[in-house]
Amino acid sequence: MIQEIWTQFLAFTSKLVVPDWGSLVALIPVLLLVLGVAYLVWIVIRFGSAGPVRRGKRRQTPRAPTGIHMPGPSFAPFLGAVGVFFLGFGLVAGGLWTLVGALILVITLLYWGREALRDYDTAAGHDGGGAAVIVGALPAPAGSPPEGVHIPAPSFRPLLVAGAMTILVLGLVLGGWAMILGFIAIVVTGLGWLWDATREYRATEHADVTGHLDAGGNPPWPRATFAALAVIVVAALVLSSNLLPNSGGDAAPSGGPVGSAPAGGGAPPPSATPAIVADAILTAKGTQFVEKTISLPAGKAFTLALDNQDTLPHNIELKDASGAKVFEGEIVTGPAVKVYDVPAVPAGQYTFMCTVHPNMTGTATAG
Repeated sequence: MIQEIWTQFLAFTSKLVVPDWGSLVALIPVLLLVLGVAYLVWIVIRFGSAGPVRRGKRRQTPRAPTGIHMPGPSFAPFLGAVGVFFLGFGLVAGGLWTLVGALILVITLLYWGREALRDYDTAAGHDGGGAAVIVGALPAPAGSPPEGVHIPAPSFRPLLVAGAMTILVLGLVLGGWAMILGFIAIVVTGLGWLWDATREYRATEHADVTGHLDAGGNPPWPRATFAALAVIVVAALVLSSNLLPNSGGDAAPSGGPVGSAPAGGGAPPPSATPAIVADAILTAKGTQFVEKTISLPAGKAFTLALDNQDTLPHNIELKDASGAKVFEGEIVTGPAVKVYDVPAVPAGQYTFMCTVHPNMTGTATAG
């Protein structure tokens, strides 16, 4: 069911206009600038509407609780964003701009680092030269946060969820059982993270009454979850391969093995698949192109056939040596055969791929 929904979604998106990814990548610095400006505007609006800034007739100076260090305002994050923008612009524009962008980023990061070190020296009770500072020095409780501050205990959950997301993405590429088991991995790790968060919240509520918060110390290794993920990965690989009957590949028809003669000694029936007539043929099977290299005619229009033997959607896209797209075929959900009419291309080397599964690639030679 999940695979059918995913296939229908891909078939729907195939009707949309495929963007020019090269042009979109070139617009990334502009997008970052727009997001940065929008974020600055949002910060200004939030600052102007944040809480009461006056009590009585005069402005109150904000004070942090005793024993809590609050770093002062800083322009370093904004300067760092400017440095990243110029570096991104340099990577796109090339030439001297790359060096200028890298230099600006290094200068901003050095400024940010020096500011952080000054702040750390003040918080640690030193003046930066090793001399102790009495005023504003913070207590350094061993093994516990300051009173009234809740520090979450370390957790393996983000790492486990990231691993489960990797399994799910791999399942979306392979399809079938791998996709279903990837979804199960997400559910297992997500429920584990939710359970940890629930226990932490209850412990915090208990600390509000008793005044004591037990962070629990270093977490144990999640051996059970690791074992469950390992079982899911192995099961997905086995079920997506040909190791088990009907686990992958194409099953033989119920009338007997492929190519066997019928009872009675008569001639075998003709193949149900008609012959494919095209100048070049690419076969998609097991989320891979069987042919890694093909030859195409140069200087004239030709036909290119896609024999999609998978139950997944595939198509063919041709790119020249510079990465520019010269042809993109319609997405076809298999098993099916599609013959594309391709306009003339100059002689040279080309790359063919499937836009739905970019891992399916090969080399075409036009000559």
